[in-house]
Amino acid sequence: MNHAGRMAVTGFALRTPLGDDAAAVLRRLLAGERAAAPNAHFDASTYACRLAATIPGAPRPTKHRKFVKRMGLFGMEVGAEALARSGAPAKGARLGLFCGYGGLRAHWDDLMPVLERQAGDARATGAWAQGFSLLHPFWMLFHLSNNAHALLSIDVDSKGDGTTTAGSNAGAQALRSAIVALAMGSVDAALVFAYDSLVEPETILSLGVSGAATKAATPAAVVAPYDERAAGIVPGEAAAAVVLERPEDAGERAISFVSAAATADGAVDFPTPRAIASLAAALSAGDTIVDGAALASPVRDAAERAALADVLGPSATLLALTASTGQLGGATAVVQAILLAEALRAGTLPPIAGLDRPAEGPLRPLVRAEETRSRSALALSAGMPGLAGALRVEVP
Repeated sequence: MNHAGRMAVTGFALRTPLGDDAAAVLRRLLAGERAAAPNAHFDASTYACRLAATIPGAPRPTKHRKFVKRMGLFGMEVGAEALARSGAPAKGARLGLFCGYGGLRAHWDDLMPVLERQAGDARATGAWAQGFSLLHPFWMLFHLSNNAHALLSIDVDSKGDGTTTAGSNAGAQALRSAIVALAMGSVDAALVFAYDSLVEPETILSLGVSGAATKAATPAAVVAPYDERAAGIVPGEAAAAVVLERPEDAGERAISFVSAAATADGAVDFPTPRAIASLAAALSAGDTIVDGAALASPVRDAAERAALADVLGPSATLLALTASTGQLGGATAVVQAILLAEALRAGTLPPIAGLDRPAEGPLRPLVRAEETRSRSALALSAGMPGLAGALRVEVP
């Protein structure tokens, strides 16, 4: 893989469990706040994982509700906002649109009422009368993987190159695809938006069964990643968008610069530390700050730190934004691109929220907010099956 490429960010927007204003979210990160709470989307009291980090509120009313679910609507919102803020002149065939999302999943809020009364031979019991009549006529259209991409392209007049990527590293894939398109000259600006939710019944069940998610009964009992007692992630959700342009075109409108990489190593669960470290090595340029994958497992955390130490050195500063926001799935990389740039511009790094007893090992997990003069940082993300993403964020 060739991971060369550095593009300017000229606009951004986000929706996270800690808010939708990057400066305000950074203040909450610096204060060590955590978004973990009882799951606000459904009663998870009988699930192994009962906590989640959810976006407060709902998407704005729109005609697109006919074809796009809640998280896709959030994704379209942030995409339009980021483009409006960027001032990018490109449109039509010169504006590309790149989408990353968590992937196709069953919509259990639709299916459960349909299936709960089904029994025996569907022809004999009358499957239609027993529940299938409850399905909305557009139900299958909700499952089209590029709905949000297609409708947003119409709204913002984007007719250039684009992709819809899926999976837990989808945000990094989308960023990488956009960077390549800009470098090749096929577009003059690229709108990248990503959205994902890990807090719905199907994902909560899967994360609980695999042991990846926390079993803490209360938010106060959640143990931070890189703590010696770490015991699982907090599932979260987010939508985020950035506008990328070539640095020479962006000029003084450049807010930050980003390069990206993504990989998959074939692992059944999380990617190996070696795969994560290979991405860091591909992007690193003497960086001493890294926002880690933060999988909140003593074994995985220790292996990640050891692998990264070989790339960044044993004294590199280790952050974990998802200790505050919750794990954000396919939206992680784009959120990192925004919030790390915000922290670097402010000259202050946020602590790993809730980190009381840092595990021994290389790298320096940040226990409290700290001033920095660094102008760049790396960011890593990981998810199942064997997917990893990485960014390098730099500010002027």
